[in-house]
Amino acid sequence: MVLKQEKPDDPTGLILQSWSQGFLIGSLIMMAAITVSNMRRGVLLHKLIFVEVRVLAVDRYLSSTAVLLYISWSLHNVIAWLKNKPFLSRRASLFYIWTVILVQPYWILEMIANFLYFSDRSLLFTHTWPWEALARDPSWLFTVVNLFWNIKRRYEFGYIQLIRASPRFGILLGAMVLSLLFIVLDILSVTHVTPTRGLPDGLNPFWELTYVFKCCTDAVVLDDFQTALDRLHEHQLGRLGSVFTDSGQTDPKNTTNTFENNAESV
Repeated sequence: MVLKQEKPDDPTGLILQSWSQGFLIGSLIMMAAITVSNMRRGVLLHKLIFVEVRVLAVDRYLSSTAVLLYISWSLHNVIAWLKNKPFLSRRASLFYIWTVILVQPYWILEMIANFLYFSDRSLLFTHTWPWEALARDPSWLFTVVNLFWNIKRRYEFGYIQLIRASPRFGILLGAMVLSLLFIVLDILSVTHVTPTRGLPDGLNPFWELTYVFKCCTDAVVLDDFQTALDRLHEHQLGRLGSVFTDSGQTDPKNTTNTFENNAESV
């Protein structure tokens, strides 16, 4: 049986796939550089993020090394768990990480199906591929909702105020929203609700855009969410203290200009 699914055969599909592949690899290389420039020695979370965006996601090509890409997707969910963990109870934390562990048999099957499909040996991938989002994205959806919820519930600033105080958090929140948007488009594509012209099953640009924005959320703020937000909250209080000092009142903590000097590092 000859499937001939190793590449698109339509010019539009070839251009779209080439662009999306270049966009993915180029974006991840830039994020790897950003990650290295902001890493702190001895922090495991920072090292995992670097491994995710450089060693696994970049060092692969189509199906022969798609195993690294699938591992990178699972690693991304582990990183999301570590970033969420300070906000979670022990029971919720265990439930979160077990949802990541329990889908690993699916990813093993998907690796095999992917290789057989792009080697023209089996159509199994056409049946397993539509389930990728269910195995990959629910924990990420929880991560996004949990962060937005905790910003609103635990801290004394709104979203606009947060973005003004820390542009990095603005990029983080924007990347999260865009990743969810492209998840929806990916699901619509793999279920053929909105077929992608010129591309065979297993190829579309939406999962690549989704993954870029997911990795962006890891690279732009390396620390766990609570640590980053607590630091920013302290800087916000420091700025408030500087207002009292400028008005002639004593600032017992000498917090003048703390926010201005440090907010960019959050």
